[in-house]
Amino acid sequence: MSNNPYQPPLATGTQEDTAPTPAIGGLGLRVVAYLIDVIPITLLLAAVFYVFLGFDETVQRYFNREPDDLDARLAFLTQRNQIRDLSFLVYILYCAVLEGSALQGTIGKRLLGLRVTDSQGRHLTVGKAFARNSAKIISYLPCALGFLWALWSKQKRGWHDMIARTLVVKSTGE
Repeated sequence: MSNNPYQPPLATGTQEDTAPTPAIGGLGLRVVAYLIDVIPITLLLAAVFYVFLGFDETVQRYFNREPDDLDARLAFLTQRNQIRDLSFLVYILYCAVLEGSALQGTIGKRLLGLRVTDSQGRHLTVGKAFARNSAKIISYLPCALGFLWALWSKQKRGWHDMIARTLVVKSTGE
């Protein structure tokens, strides 16, 4: 058996070892799945900020401001960034719970026929799913380069997939 977790094990003749390798989910499908998942989360959090946390007044002040009203601009950008950052954190928790469940993926991934497995094709535990999704912070920070890495990776893995030793694969219709 190979010590490299990024290569499939060598065939030993058993049915389990000779099972066909699942097709890898490409970056395009993963981006669409992300949008399916994150847009409702962001809209819900923006609505909470708007109704309960004064974002309605901040937005109104921002759009009715004088060109030199930097306080209105700063208040708007601050709350907008809070919504963005909180949405990303909620998304990470949402992904960890669903990827560690029997679904093996978020609603967006499942709608597009994708699932998340470990490097051997097994279901993720909630702990491993949480580690994978926490590592998305590393993928996100340097201008999302860790996500774009899937464009160049042979197995279409982002940095968070490499760190957690996971794959996003196309479902086989189980």
